[in-house]
Amino acid sequence: MTPRQQRRLEQKLARKAAKQALKAEASESAVEMPTSEPGLSEKRLAANRSNAQLSSGPVTEIGKQIVSQNATRHGLAGKFQVLPGESQTDFDQMLAAFMRDEAPADQEEVEFVHQMAQSLWMSNRSSRMQDRCFIAIQSGTPEDQKQAKNDLALYLRYQSTHERAFVRFSTELRKRRNERRKTERGFVSQKLREAAELRREANENRKKETHELRQALANCRRERLEIQNRIAEAKAERVKTMAAAA
Repeated sequence: MTPRQQRRLEQKLARKAAKQALKAEASESAVEMPTSEPGLSEKRLAANRSNAQLSSGPVTEIGKQIVSQNATRHGLAGKFQVLPGESQTDFDQMLAAFMRDEAPADQEEVEFVHQMAQSLWMSNRSSRMQDRCFIAIQSGTPEDQKQAKNDLALYLRYQSTHERAFVRFSTELRKRRNERRKTERGFVSQKLREAAELRREANENRKKETHELRQALANCRRERLEIQNRIAEAKAERVKTMAAAA
């Protein structure tokens, strides 16, 4: 329910409560009527008091629900409901399709999807009511035509209101989805950068280890060559010494 619809519902409930308070006050006044009033016997006064207690309205939940719909004329304002003559199954199927297509990620997005489905349903309801107005304008009595024109203007306004509500909730839902995707892409990009950095460090470490290994091999070869040279010099010195002694 949109904020505007919520305010209108609260105003409606307030007006209803005020009317009930006035009725209760009137009933109390009737009950407290003096017994000395001319034309009322004690028996009649007792009957009036008993009837006043019986006129407090329905007490069961079903009765209260029925009475709550007494003022429902078109169902385009206030709390959403599937009206008699409409298919609850069709609405449930439409809502399920929205849930499947939109794939809400949290409870707030679930509420957005519900509002989208309800707004579309009431927009279609308004369109059907407009069709009946067009029929009455074409073939009804002058009184019917006048009423149909007034109703048509009302239904057009409600249709525009519900279509704007649908667009608003749909836009907000897609905005949240895009922000979530950006966050997910940013997370993936960060992971890719971290993986690339790890690969770069691993390559640098391998290059460093390869360089150190080659340097160690070169040192070993140089040391072996130096040893071989010293051995050769020692052999030559020994030969020279033996020749001088002979």
